[in-house]
Amino acid sequence: MIPVALLAALAVQNAVPPFATDMYSPAFPRVAQDLATSSTAVGLTLTAFFVGMGLGQVIGGTSSDQRGRRLPIIVGGAVCTLGGVVCATAPGIEVLMVGRVLQGLGGGAAAVVGRAVLVDVARGNQLARTMSILMAVGALAPMIAPVAGGAVLSVATWRSIFWCLTGFGLFMMAMAAALVPETLPVEDRRGGGLRRFAASFAMLVTRSRFVGYMLTSAFSGFAMFAYISASSFVLQEIKGMSTMQYSVFFACTAGSNMLMAILNSRLVGRFQPRRLIGAGLTISATGITLVTTSVLALGLPLVPLCAGFVLTMAAQGLVFGNASALALTEVRSTAGAASALLGLAQATAMGVSAPLASSGGGSSALPMVAVMLVGIVGAWCAYLLVGRTQPPRSGDMTPRDREK
Repeated sequence: MIPVALLAALAVQNAVPPFATDMYSPAFPRVAQDLATSSTAVGLTLTAFFVGMGLGQVIGGTSSDQRGRRLPIIVGGAVCTLGGVVCATAPGIEVLMVGRVLQGLGGGAAAVVGRAVLVDVARGNQLARTMSILMAVGALAPMIAPVAGGAVLSVATWRSIFWCLTGFGLFMMAMAAALVPETLPVEDRRGGGLRRFAASFAMLVTRSRFVGYMLTSAFSGFAMFAYISASSFVLQEIKGMSTMQYSVFFACTAGSNMLMAILNSRLVGRFQPRRLIGAGLTISATGITLVTTSVLALGLPLVPLCAGFVLTMAAQGLVFGNASALALTEVRSTAGAASALLGLAQATAMGVSAPLASSGGGSSALPMVAVMLVGIVGAWCAYLLVGRTQPPRSGDMTPRDREK
């Protein structure tokens, strides 16, 4: 069994993206007004975060394969904290984007090393189950974050949100330092710098099953993030929700994700993770169909629109943990680099999704629908294609695996 304290510490590292995006999302209209910029530019601050997160995962994952897990995860928290300070004091949208890159850089490094730690200590269905538990615990963040953001906005400016995120960066750094042990022995570390980094990535992209599950997760995230980035404009500006009403609804959708992740942790072992991914994609497709029908044919009625959002978010509880576990199981010997590439693909998908989906601002929901449709079609294609490839080989083992 993995210690509860370690799971809690890793959940905090993985909570950076939802806190840094969901706590901030209710403030999008205010940021656009205060900094005299467009909704697309505000959407690009999410892209900036995910650009930094992608880079952070590459740097953190590969360096953790070379130098061990503890130092990169602690440094990640420090960089994330610095990014929060830059965002809170930003005089314009450009500096805000720089701060968001720093937040993503540190948060990405911490999150990717956290996943590598799990691969070090868990195996098989236990890894998929633990990933789901981690997602369920981490899903508390997107439940708390938007409500907290709405509460802060009711008494202060959007800058106060980033001061709160600065405090969270300090907390994640302290948790990592106190509770995350070194899980990668010296004999399993891989040196070589940039040459080893390039060789690891070149090897990973040849593993068709790894790539297939990675793209399943990335495209599913592409669809989900259309909701996360555009729903504040659609529900607040088009449908007239207040900031707090939107924040509470957003927390409910995050809660549906948490409940599904908890259910998934119970179902792993009874059902193969791949079958659970298929169920999740079916639920997501149903939700996106509801959203599409509401926007294109029904004139944006609130109930089916919100029901579609809930289903889309809930489905990720069956997709992300299982797809990540199956992908990482394929390449255990380079867990840090594999986790980095997996995170980079997810961050890229979400970073591209945000400005595209939010480009309609408060005037049109069509861009959001288009992005959601592209995401679910891409996820299904990747999922079906990976089913045609050969099952994992037994030769990809670390020295410790060979001893067992």
